[in-house]
Amino acid sequence: MATTSMDLSSNIMDLPCEVFADILTRLPLKHVHQLQTVSKLWLTNISTPHFKILYNMKSMTRPRALVVQESDQTYSASGLGPTSRIITISTMDLVSDNIKIQRDHLSFKIVRREYSFRVSSNLIIFQHKVCNLMTREIINLPNNSSYPSFCFDVAYIPSTNTYKIVHLFRCTKIVGTRGVLEIGFESITLKDGGPIPTSWQSVARKEYFSYLIDATCVDGVMYWLVRMMEGTHIISMESENEEFLTISCPKGDDHTLFGQGQLADLNGKLCLAYYSKELSRMSLFLLKDHTTNQTWVKEYDINLSGMGDWVRIVGYVPLEGNNGDILINGKMPFRYNIKEKRGRKLQKSNVNYTCLYYDRCFTLERTRLPLPAVERLRVRDLPSKTTSKCEIL
Repeated sequence: MATTSMDLSSNIMDLPCEVFADILTRLPLKHVHQLQTVSKLWLTNISTPHFKILYNMKSMTRPRALVVQESDQTYSASGLGPTSRIITISTMDLVSDNIKIQRDHLSFKIVRREYSFRVSSNLIIFQHKVCNLMTREIINLPNNSSYPSFCFDVAYIPSTNTYKIVHLFRCTKIVGTRGVLEIGFESITLKDGGPIPTSWQSVARKEYFSYLIDATCVDGVMYWLVRMMEGTHIISMESENEEFLTISCPKGDDHTLFGQGQLADLNGKLCLAYYSKELSRMSLFLLKDHTTNQTWVKEYDINLSGMGDWVRIVGYVPLEGNNGDILINGKMPFRYNIKEKRGRKLQKSNVNYTCLYYDRCFTLERTRLPLPAVERLRVRDLPSKTTSKCEIL
């Protein structure tokens, strides 16, 4: 007698709960969404906070590269930045050396100037809007600040399956006569299924710097690399308790030969990378203790001959054991193996920007997403006073 899908479902559900959950956490998230429709029991098990946290933690070991490409840019007569552009979001599988772009995400058009476009922790932030790439939701963030925006940054907190978005804004005064800005902070926390907060929570902190060089998040801690007249330093903020620290940059190397530096998450450690086109070399420093001793160790010197002027670390790709590859983007993708301490150039691709992407069980609003809903892009109506708009293609 043929085995029916109901019989198969029942047999699988006879497994211990931890075995059943372990099987599902090994699947791509789009397949997990499909399995929600098998039965109410499957939907209940997949929808529990415990399963979502377990799935999200395991997905950290299998990242993909997120590809952000810009096209069809139009400019005003003044030429000060694009007045519109098409943003295409795709992914790249990092399992094989022959990287192929998989166009399985979304494209949208941003109209009018947009300087705050940022991809961070699987979310896209642009002009007080947030887009969840997996569920293809786009919603409005609170827009009730009385100060001009400086930038947005995002931290993901695995233990609670929440995102914290931090909004940096320029205060009205400029300190002294050296162009130092006074920067304020406010935050909101996005919970799985919502609701979306209606206002920002003020953070009791002000920072002073000339400009922001780079930013990243490592293990729930946000880091900003900033420049002052006397040099550069790093500002950190714990996303859960919102405690701040100031971290000195590593000493000893002649950084005047290098660029301004880049921050990156390398296997759960903060990395400060300096790249020199003249030396065709990137030096990577890892922060061993960010609270008390603030110890930097120079771990890698990577030869990047022929990689061009603009070179950035994409992230860390874990392999078997304690081994892994550092993925670097320049004229072509480059993978540097930390165990063998040697790199290899990959197939050249026309990519504007990349970062690492992880499947995560998370929705911005409390909406169940069976397969048909995942295949479409949902957009909440934007208020009439919005100064830029997003057209879904």
